[in-house]
Amino acid sequence: MTISSGQSDNRTLSGPHVLAIDLGSGGPKSAVISDTGRVIASAAERVPINLLPNGGAEQDPGAWWTGVLRTAKKALADSGVSPEAIVAIICTSQFSVVVPVDDNGEHLMNAVHWLDTRGGQYNREIIRGFPSIQGYGIRKLLQWVRLTGMAPTHSGVDDIGHILFIKHERPDIYRKTHTFLEPIDYLNLRLTGKIAATQESMITMLLVDARKWGCTSYDDRLLRLAGLPREKFPDLLPNRSEIGPLLPSVAAELGLSPSTPVIAGLYDTNASAIGSGAIQDFDGIIYIGTSLVLTCHLPFKKTDLFHTMTTMPSGIRDRYLLFAEQGTGGKALEFFLKNIVYAEDEFATGAMPYDAFVKANAISAGAPPGCDGIIFMPWLNGTICPEENGDIRGGFFNMSLSSTRGHMTRAVMEGLAYNSRWTLHYAEKLTGRTFPSFRFAGGGALSALWAQIHADILGVPINVVEDPTHTTLRGSALLALNKLGLRSYEEFPDLVKISKTYTPDASTRPVYDALYTQFRELFTRNKKIFTALNRK
Repeated sequence: MTISSGQSDNRTLSGPHVLAIDLGSGGPKSAVISDTGRVIASAAERVPINLLPNGGAEQDPGAWWTGVLRTAKKALADSGVSPEAIVAIICTSQFSVVVPVDDNGEHLMNAVHWLDTRGGQYNREIIRGFPSIQGYGIRKLLQWVRLTGMAPTHSGVDDIGHILFIKHERPDIYRKTHTFLEPIDYLNLRLTGKIAATQESMITMLLVDARKWGCTSYDDRLLRLAGLPREKFPDLLPNRSEIGPLLPSVAAELGLSPSTPVIAGLYDTNASAIGSGAIQDFDGIIYIGTSLVLTCHLPFKKTDLFHTMTTMPSGIRDRYLLFAEQGTGGKALEFFLKNIVYAEDEFATGAMPYDAFVKANAISAGAPPGCDGIIFMPWLNGTICPEENGDIRGGFFNMSLSSTRGHMTRAVMEGLAYNSRWTLHYAEKLTGRTFPSFRFAGGGALSALWAQIHADILGVPINVVEDPTHTTLRGSALLALNKLGLRSYEEFPDLVKISKTYTPDASTRPVYDALYTQFRELFTRNKKIFTALNRK
């Protein structure tokens, strides 16, 4: 189903505009965005994540591309913008997702998604060594962290884990693979016919030196550590390069000029930080889409390996972005609504309605802060930050006969905010600063209640970004305009407005402080149980 938004008065609009494409976990969005950062028109389409036995999670790249074409055509048609006014196309996407393609650029299997943990056992094999710390051979660990700021995860929810899974369990696919691509580079391939990548799009592959902005070569030491050959990966272009013009066939389908340039973009967390307008150092952002992210720009590179937190090159030249990816975010609320409230089974009461999230917000407002002691553990696919553990799982704790669906729905929102508070503690240690406030973006920021919950649990003002669901698309478009010399970095903050600020309610602090303490205890005290139940 395609959903459009944005406004147009049916006039043909001139002036420079960008067609921005965002391939998130939920599916593609496309938008026509003016040189002021205004979304003129947009469209979105859902692509399901196929959950498979033994921790598998995959998506169909063909469905991605079909959805991109449909949403792009709809956004262009609804915008009223003349084709000549589209000065560039730029993509952003989810990351730590692997698409193997053959020498014709055709995908060979479904994309292995960032939720996929099937490569965990192979990651654990390549990272072990003596002497050891937290399962990592120290010499290997030091090389990975020094060069990239990260290391392969124990759970396998990263590119190396996905590729090693294909290598060991899909050897026929591995042999046929000409190139392993991230989703953003797969889309650029379909748009231009060119197989290419950049440091920014490949940063989570852990094969490129991340110490200096704009590196254009793979590191032989990292390739040896991963046990992967250089020829399986695309050539690297400088960040923000023009990959090429549109393929004539794609241009004809979209109704655009075949000379329209496709500019190399960057992954969605980076784009959303820029699209929120928080480009000054230490300006905090919380983004809730499918995942949950806490981030900010920094003037330095630093890693906290023990809490799975690092920095990586930003979309802004010679700057770094705090990378505190917490894993499941809005997906947890979607899971609750889709699989418990509106499950399609013998108890079914009908399909999940289009306004299910509005209803969730309303019913949650009727439950008290702290949900009468119910805590939701949001780790439905393991944890990433602030402690990586692929065995941990989620659920409701401390239910009683008086518990209602309102309590449960609000508890999901609160559980994710508790995880952000946990992450914030270590983010402040890494940055050496306290965060006086946060900008709030993504679909989660549509909920006034969720914004207030974050303000109360984190104890700082939450500034909701105007038009929060288009943050990632807006950030990508601004970078394209910068590449073309039409906007400077310094102009970005003034182009993004704050719709409302939510300040902490001091009366909720005692209950939230007490429950946050128990939230942490639930994680710590149950690790052995989760390992016994879930370790393969």
